[in-house]
Amino acid sequence: MSLVSVENRGEYSILTLKRPEAKNALNRAFLGELRETVQGIAQDRKQRVLIVTGDGSAFCAGADIAEMKGLTAAQAEEFARNGHDTMNAIAGSDLISIAALNGHALGGGLELALSCDLRIASNAAKLGLPEVGLGLLPGFGGTQRLSRLVGRARAVELVCSGELMSAEQALGYGLVQKVTAPEQVLPEAIAMAEKFIKGRAPGAQKTARWLVISGMELPLSAGIEREINAFAELFNTREPVEGLSAFLEKRPPNFT
Repeated sequence: MSLVSVENRGEYSILTLKRPEAKNALNRAFLGELRETVQGIAQDRKQRVLIVTGDGSAFCAGADIAEMKGLTAAQAEEFARNGHDTMNAIAGSDLISIAALNGHALGGGLELALSCDLRIASNAAKLGLPEVGLGLLPGFGGTQRLSRLVGRARAVELVCSGELMSAEQALGYGLVQKVTAPEQVLPEAIAMAEKFIKGRAPGAQKTARWLVISGMELPLSAGIEREINAFAELFNTREPVEGLSAFLEKRPPNFT
């Protein structure tokens, strides 16, 4: 039985984690199928946005504890690299990614959400990295991605205490962009996906996203130089011609 399902809706896809009996906990097989599925979606040039959500009461309860118990150090490294490869498949793709947190996102589940660009959470959801309470630490990117979103001090507090936070707290920390009723999480994510598509130039959008993400790893001066070069390169495409002409002619642009 497949551990993920995909619904293609033209220029965006909804990927649903399908292991509800285990609260969508991530084991080796799950990580591999999730990674391959994301890579397949990303290879479709028509796809622009990916929504990731969970089946059942949880978004994702984390890495599979039963599978981790008894790992050797070498096996633990392999497991962590497997997780990172999956998270990087999402974060490193050209897709704008939205985590629709229908329920709890804990440990590896929060790390999965952190690999996405944006997060919408149910007001009933709890979020957190509780690994230190298990004698572990976040191994799928949590110690690195969380600090880049909420700052060093807040990340140290959350990672080293292992405390869970409410969706409203996560909103206040800048970890999620919106909190809504459980039944509205997916519709809100879909509305956000459609906002990124209608009337938006795909090439310019993809480049702009890449500049934002890659620029966080660069000195400001280097990021600015990269932006200037990318701005100029767009004029080798038809998108500025169409977009600027449509504006002056007072008509919707046609970027297809």
